[in-house]
Amino acid sequence: MKVLNELLRRNNGFLLPLGLILIGVGGVLLWIPKGDEVIYINRWHHPVADILFRYVTHLGDGWFAVVVAIALLWVRFRHSIQILLAWGISGLIVQLLKMTFFAGMPRPAAYFGEWVALHYVEGVAVHMTNSFPSGHAATAFAVFLSLSIMLQGRHVWGAFACFLLATAAAFSRVYLVQHFGADVWVGACIGTLTAIYVGYQMEQPARWFNRPFWQTKL
Repeated sequence: MKVLNELLRRNNGFLLPLGLILIGVGGVLLWIPKGDEVIYINRWHHPVADILFRYVTHLGDGWFAVVVAIALLWVRFRHSIQILLAWGISGLIVQLLKMTFFAGMPRPAAYFGEWVALHYVEGVAVHMTNSFPSGHAATAFAVFLSLSIMLQGRHVWGAFACFLLATAAAFSRVYLVQHFGADVWVGACIGTLTAIYVGYQMEQPARWFNRPFWQTKL
C-alpha cells in the first residue's frame, strides 16, 4: 500500500486535474440526456479545431502506443514493457466490453441518424457501431499516465502536460462525432486504472522486469 500511495502522490500533476474533470464531467453526463453533449460540442466547431483534433485523435491510436514503446527502447527496456502492458491490458478490457456486454452499441452518427444535422470533419471516417467504451480514450490515458509515472515525480509540469495530451485525445473523440461523452469517460477510467496497476506492479522489487537487464537500453 505504501508503494501505491507514493505512486499516486508523485503523479498529482496528472491525477489531481483528472479527478476534478471526471467528477465534473460525470455529474454533467448524469444530468443531461444522452447525446446532448455531442450536439453542444458539435455546434462549436471551427476550421482550426477541425484540423487540430483530426490529428490529436491519433494520440489514442494503437500504433502511437507501439511507436512510444519502440522509442523508449533507447531510454530503458523496462519503460517500453510498461507502455506495452498498460496499452495491451486496457485494450483487451475495452475490446471485451465492446464485443460482449455492449456489442453493436450505436455511435453518435447512427444514434442521431438524419434527425440531427451534425458537422463532420473532412477526411475522418465516422464509425457507426461499437461505441462503448472508447478505445482511443483508454489508450491515451494508459500511455500518457504511464509516461507520467516514469517521470518519478521529478517534473510536475511534465505530468500535467501528459494529462493535457491525454485529455485532448479523449475530447477529440466527441468533437469528431466518434463517441458519446460516457464512452470517453469510461475509456479514460479504464486507461487510468490500468496504467496505475501496471506502474504499481513495475515498482515491486521482486518482479522479473526489475532485473538488471531491463534497466539497460539500446
